Formats: sequence, C-alpha cells, structure tokens
Amino acid sequence: MSPPLLKTSGGPQVPAHPRNLTPGRSARDFFGAELRHYRTCAGMSIAELGEKVRYSKSHLANIEAAHRTPPPDLPPLLDSVLPSGGFFTRFFPLVASEVAADGFRRYLALEPAANTHLKYSLVIPGLWQTDDYGLAYLRLGHPRASKQAIEELWNNRKARQHILRGPKPPYMWVVLDEAAVHRVIGSPEITREQIKHIIDIAQGPDATVQILPSGRTHAILGGSLTILHFDDAPRVAYAEGLLPGHLIETPEQVTGFALSYDALRAMALSPDHSLLLLHAAMNKLAVAES
Repeated sequence: MSPPLLKTSGGPQVPAHPRNLTPGRSARDFFGAELRHYRTCAGMSIAELGEKVRYSKSHLANIEAAHRTPPPDLPPLLDSVLPSGGFFTRFFPLVASEVAADGFRRYLALEPAANTHLKYSLVIPGLWQTDDYGLAYLRLGHPRASKQAIEELWNNRKARQHILRGPKPPYMWVVLDEAAVHRVIGSPEITREQIKHIIDIAQGPDATVQILPSGRTHAILGGSLTILHFDDAPRVAYAEGLLPGHLIETPEQVTGFALSYDALRAMALSPDHSLLLLHAAMNKLAVAES
C-alpha cells in the first residue's frame, strides 16, 4: 500500500514517509539525496531545517525529492546549518548548469571560468537582470506557464549570477542595443529599476556598457553574441538567434566573430554618452510612473 500524500503549496505532492531517492539520475537528484543525508546526520527533520533556513517544509521536501531546482540563495544557507563542509555551495553550479538545454551546457560550464565577457545583446543580459525584470521577461516567453514554472526558470537563470559576486568576478564589456533600454518589460517601475541596476554596474570596476543606437546595421542583426576570454585557454564565442545558440571554438571562426564585435563597439556610443542615455531613459520612465 502506497504511503499517504501530503498536500504542499510548493510543487508536486510528496509522500508522508520518505520516498526512495535516485541520486545517480541527475545532479539535481544527487543534491536532494545529499541534502537528506546531511540533514539526517544532523538529526534534523525537514520542518526543523526549514525553520533554520527560512524555507517551508514542503519546499525543502520537493528539493530533496528533486521535484524542484534549489534556489540560488539556499546552498550557502544549508552549508551554514548542516555538517556539509561547504558541499552545497560547491556543487550548486553543476545543478544550475544541468537544467539548460544540451546545446547550452558547454557554454554554462565555460562561463564561470572566463575572466572577460564581451557581449552584444538585443535584450538585458540574464547575468544583469533583476528579479522583477527577469520574472516579467520570462512570463512574456511562457505566457501559459504556471507561476511556479516561471519561478523555476528564473531560479535557474539567476543561479548563474553567482559568478559576479565571487572574489574574482569576470570583467564584462556589454554593447546593448538601444531598443532594450526603451522597451518596457513588466511595468515602467520594473524597467526603471532594471536600468538603474545597469547604471550601478557600469559605474563599478568590473563592467563597461555601450549603447548601440537604433537603426545602425551590423553583422549580428537579429541575434546576440558572447565572447569568453580565459587565463589559460583559447577564447570561445557563443551566438544566439531565433534558433538555439551554438558554441564556436574554431580559432578562425572565433576571430571572425571578434572582428564583428569590435566593429559593434566602434559604432556604439562611448561609455560616458551611454551612461547619459541610460539616465535619460530612467528619468523618462520615472515620469511615466507618475
């Protein structure tokens, strides 16, 4: 006879008694199995652990059962209250990269190792998106998805932002299409806060932002481009468009994309003029809110 099910608000129903886990099936399953292992070693129930890390019992139960992806702020909390020796924080990047499509996985594996990111984008880069903006943007692309599904997608994207908070964050040089600045996502307030976030980043030590004025033609129309530079490996490029993105590793092809990117930087506004445009866009959105 199957164990009775408990109703949860955080996702699929979970058994009242511990279910069998399958740690060898995926990184997310292994994360959940290790969570149960260390929790049991500490003599804690899920409810007791939930009180310490401020997550609901149902949410943690679904993470143990691999029904949900761990949110990016949970691993360090788990490491602070369980005898894990920092396992969850170290292992989490693999969990985050696993949820991506196969064509994107190698890029995600390389992204944290790069010392410099050169980007051109028609939209606000995911590494720089705020919570409200990112959630609103994902809803546009998944209009029939549940709130929980959208939150899962955002947790997966936000998890990549951990590389910007490390001891040696990569330097990011972003050429941003002007349309991304003027396109309202979610609401004027949400978009204004997103632009303010970009201004804050651009004024810091680890980023340069240039705005490419609308109407300027170039070789990467209709897509986006990222070139990753490494301390001890050849650079790679990642190009996206309407079709799934692809990683370019052949030196001659990477050089071609790098030349296209250099041409974009030459056509874009200077960093100082780009900041002025960002401030003007933010002020315009503030007027729209009132």
